Parts: sequence; C-alpha cells; structure tokens
Amino acid sequence: MTTKVNSRTSRRLTPYQNFTGLDSSRDLFNQDDGERQALHVLENAFTDFRGQIVRFGPARYRFGDLPVRHSVHFDTDTLVVASERNDGLQLESEQGYQNDFIFPRSAILSSTVFNRNIMLTARGLAPTIFDGSKFRFTASTAATLALPAFCTTVQQRLCIAGLSASDTQVMISAANSIETFFGDEAVDASSPLRAGNLDIANLLGTADKVTGISSFETDKLCIFTNDTAFVYKLDPDITLWELQTEASANYGAASHNTIQQAGSDLLYCSRSGIHALRRLTDNGLQITSVNLSEKIDQIYRDFFDKVTDPQQISAVWHPDEGQYHVFFPIADSGKYNHLVMTLNSGDVGPTFSTGDYLGASGGTFLGGDLVFNTKRGVYTVERTEGEEGVMPNVQVETPVLWMGGLDSVKQSKNLIIQAFGNGELTVTAVDDQSRDKWQATFMLTDEDDDGRRTVPLQRQYERPMSIRFRGLRFKFEYKGTGLFRIIGFAVELT
Repeated sequence: MTTKVNSRTSRRLTPYQNFTGLDSSRDLFNQDDGERQALHVLENAFTDFRGQIVRFGPARYRFGDLPVRHSVHFDTDTLVVASERNDGLQLESEQGYQNDFIFPRSAILSSTVFNRNIMLTARGLAPTIFDGSKFRFTASTAATLALPAFCTTVQQRLCIAGLSASDTQVMISAANSIETFFGDEAVDASSPLRAGNLDIANLLGTADKVTGISSFETDKLCIFTNDTAFVYKLDPDITLWELQTEASANYGAASHNTIQQAGSDLLYCSRSGIHALRRLTDNGLQITSVNLSEKIDQIYRDFFDKVTDPQQISAVWHPDEGQYHVFFPIADSGKYNHLVMTLNSGDVGPTFSTGDYLGASGGTFLGGDLVFNTKRGVYTVERTEGEEGVMPNVQVETPVLWMGGLDSVKQSKNLIIQAFGNGELTVTAVDDQSRDKWQATFMLTDEDDDGRRTVPLQRQYERPMSIRFRGLRFKFEYKGTGLFRIIGFAVELT
C-alpha cells in the first residue's frame, strides 16, 4: 500500500476504497490492496459496482408464524409455503388454503409453475398440485407411481426427475398438460405433442445419477448429475428433441433447489462452488460451466461441509439487485449460513458477502417481490433505501492493513471515513496481534447524502486516532435506518 501525500496540506493519507467483498484465496495478513480492497468479514451488506459497501434492504413481515421450509409464488400476490409443524410439513397458501396431506419433516420440496398451477414434488411422494384455491394429488397414474423428487417447466411441458424406479430418467409431460405423462396415454399414441422420456444412463459412463433439472434459454432442458450436465433442446413437437452436443459442463449440481436462471446464465451450486452454465462469448455456440466463486473457495467449502444432505441447500435469484442468495442448513442446529453473490456490471466481476438477519433459510422471487423464509413466517425484503421493517445490522472487517512496510512501526494521527446513513457507526482498530487499539462512534445523518454529489474523503467524518502499530484491522458495526453505505476510509500518518 502506498501512502499518498497531499502537497497542499502535507497530510500523509493512506486511503482504502473500491471494496471487492469477501476473499479467502489469500491469507488475512496478505490482502492489503487499497485500490481494490478485499474484506475479511462482510455481513448483511454487499459491495456494488462502484466498490461501495451497501447494506441489505430491510425486511417486512408478510405472514405465518411457523418455520418455513419452502416457498413459491403462485402469482405476484399469492405465496404458497411449507411450514414445519410437530407432525410434519403443512402446505398453505397466503389466503389460508391448506393441504390435507402432511409431508414428512424430512421431505425436501421442489416446485414449478405450469399452466397457472403449482406442482410440488418430494422424493418418494406423489406430486401435489395447487390451482389457487385447493391442493390435490396429481391425477396422473404415471407421475404418482414415479414419486419424483424434482420438477421444472420447459417449452410447454412439465418435466419430473429423481424417480423412485430410475435415478437417470426424466419424464416429460404431453404438451400443455400437467397430468399426462408417458404411461397415461394410449400405447399407440402417435401425436407429436405426446409425452416422452429421456434417459441419460448410457451417456454417463458412470454410476452417477440425476441431481437436478432446469429450463435453460427458454427452449432447453438441462439435466444435472453430481459431476456433469446434459442439455437437450425441447420442442412441443417430440420429434424435434435433440441432445446439444456443444454443451460441456465440468461441474455438476449438488442440489436441485440451487438451480436458478439469471439472465442468459444458469446458476447452481456444486460440491466445490457456485457455477454458471453459459454460452461462450467467443463463438456463441459452445455451452460450458464456469466457476464464479474461486476467491471464496474456503468459505464455500466450510459452509458446504456443515450440511448433512446437499439437496437441502437452496438458493434464490434477485434480478433487481443482481444477487444470488444461497442458504446452507447447519447440521443439527436449526441455523443457516447465508451466502450472497452479487453480479456487478462491467469488469468488476462477482463479489461475495454473508447475511444473518432474520435467520433466513430460503426464498422465492417474482415480479420485484423477494421473499425470505424464516423461523416465524415469511418476510418481504425491501430495497436498500427502504425505511420500514427489520433493519439488518452491518458488520465489516478488513484484513490486516500495513500502510507501508510489514516490519516498520507507524504512528497514526487521524481516521477519516466517507460514509452515508442515518444511524450509529462504531469503528474499532485492532492491531496485527489482535489487540484492541482504538474505538470511536460516528453518528451519521442522511442529511449529508443526496445520492448524487461526491465529497472528498478528507471532508467526511474525521476522528483523532493517535496510536502506534505495525498493521491494523478495522471493524465497522452499523445500526440505523434507511440507506447505508461506506465509500472509503483513510488513515493519516504522522
């Protein structure tokens, strides 16, 4: 890190800005890079495309008072949730309609919307359909016997997999039918709109199995296994189905419920990280998988290893903020690790953070409505500038910052922070031996922030900080309302 000397005032300022989120690819003592500064802790906030630290939006209570294990939008005004009761999982709509059948507590639900109905599946159980006013089991004999674990919708067809009799097969409904699968039709059915099956057993060459399915690029079905993925182009006309040989995935999916469409990408979680299935920009023909989370590989593996069954991991994509939220249940604790990947525009690349407010365990999104599952119902997450609801408390911690040579002792004079908000920001300085050296509280006011003007760093909040050190970590803790962001800070050396 280079100390910058202001020739006009002769102040020796060492600035830190353009934050890049969490990074576990380097040691805590080897991440000092003030121009693109990584962070050691970033909780309940994220870094945007400008490199600012921005707090997550507040959450507003929606409905329910029991732990929610799964949620899905029926439409923009109606949610369907699976709540934990003593005797199992109860399906319920936001309007109060309930399913008579109680799912086992161990059930892992999957859902999709087809023909304005929701289909819900769980391994070893008959599929359930919700039409807006009632829940019922599917009328399809074939789907009932198959007892599928996963479901998705592609090209006017409903697809189910994770079948009781075959873990390499995907059953695909007749066009525009939620309850007609192969076996429900006449044996001699010849319509091009008839139901069909896809079996990848002979494409694998191993004893792998289907771990998830999803639509991709509107007309394609992606079939994931533990170690790879296959892409089929589907059509209402069954004679036009074909395997896309240009697709090559080096990573499989660990959990069906982490697979989310994010623009032209298909995001999902594997054993080793967060990946995107995408077309290569060079030729636009080849489809491949890309690892997006290499710089937090240790954090990801730590979260993953604490999960009993990888299929319990779930995710939700929030397109308005460009964020992929992943929820990892911690074995035998009832708690979850919440990892957030923010896809920023330009060449910034993905940045990462964590969250713990609400104890969120999953979520769903539709039409600008982001919903988190919690232990006491579901909550709608507002925009970052929201003024009402549960306000998350922010915790940020830098790695050790050396502000010069690693072995030299420095003397600081002041700490200067450029931050906007309406609340209390507490800053603690901890030296490279983990000893608290200094602490101060800044009372921020949103009157200083019109959201447009830029203010030089040295004209922001400044406090005396006269301490001697070799390296310092800074901890920021914020409580307040409305929009909060940290643009940067600087240490003035003598």
